[in-house]
Amino acid sequence: MDGAGLSDHERRALSAIEADLEADRSLQRILRAAHTRPRYRVLAACLLAALTLALLVAASVTVSLPLIWGFAAAWTLTVFLALPLVGRWVRRRWQRREHAERS
Repeated sequence: MDGAGLSDHERRALSAIEADLEADRSLQRILRAAHTRPRYRVLAACLLAALTLALLVAASVTVSLPLIWGFAAAWTLTVFLALPLVGRWVRRRWQRREHAERS
């Protein structure tokens, strides 16, 4: 912020708040983690989806009960991991479309 239209007292208070926020290491760690976390979740979802597909093929070919249960467990984990990612992706696309329609 450039502080346009603020009094000297307000500018000093704003500078103090900004300095406190910049010095807060836990806040910086949270902000960094917020940017990297979706990448790891996407990677984990892709790897889990590949495992699920391999278990599906193996369970279909061998009709082995442990493989069928393994597929069921992996499929459930894949759905629970991928569902929030898909929701976030849809929300972003929806917001972009609304923004494009306004412009």
